[in-house]
Amino acid sequence: MFNSGKVKLKYILGIHKDLPGYPTGEDILYYIIKRHYEKESDNNITFTDNFAIKKIGHEYAETIENSLSQLVIDGYLEIIRETKDSKTYKILINDFI
Repeated sequence: MFNSGKVKLKYILGIHKDLPGYPTGEDILYYIIKRHYEKESDNNITFTDNFAIKKIGHEYAETIENSLSQLVIDGYLEIIRETKDSKTYKILINDFI
């Protein structure tokens, strides 16, 4: 279950899109996790880089790819499938539950 008590003020106020470096890895995780729990209730969250780019914005594609790579390095995500066109990620650490 999504714990709204753990949501940072920048998301509540909706100012995260105006901050430097948007979208950060944290921004991507927030969006994916929040969207997941609006439709599902399980904790197994997977998504593709193409999905993140489509939903957050193609103009941020390079930043999204860099942020996703950093999330893998930091242990928040795991790449579970990779094709020539996309990568599928599984969220390992969910700070919003």
